[in-house]
Amino acid sequence: MPLDWVLIIFLVFAGFTIVSALMVVFSKEIVRNVVWLAMTFIGVAITFLFLNAEYLAIIQILVYVGAVSVLILFGIMLTKRRLSGGGKCEY
Repeated sequence: MPLDWVLIIFLVFAGFTIVSALMVVFSKEIVRNVVWLAMTFIGVAITFLFLNAEYLAIIQILVYVGAVSVLILFGIMLTKRRLSGGGKCEY
């Protein structure tokens, strides 16, 4: 059975989504976790495009990649946390 080019592209983006989801779990830096989470959301939106659900793909990008990722980053920036060197954050 020959592989169609659409199936190959789908498998590449599915692998990208799975790898980025695993990087969310195994990454230690919280900002990198948010970036990998945004990449996972983009991969899910591309999967929606392969399912001919363009509206869901646009909503996925607008709501999850745009709003949720930015909200998490604002939450990180507005909270005090200790630096890896052991000292407090200076304001």
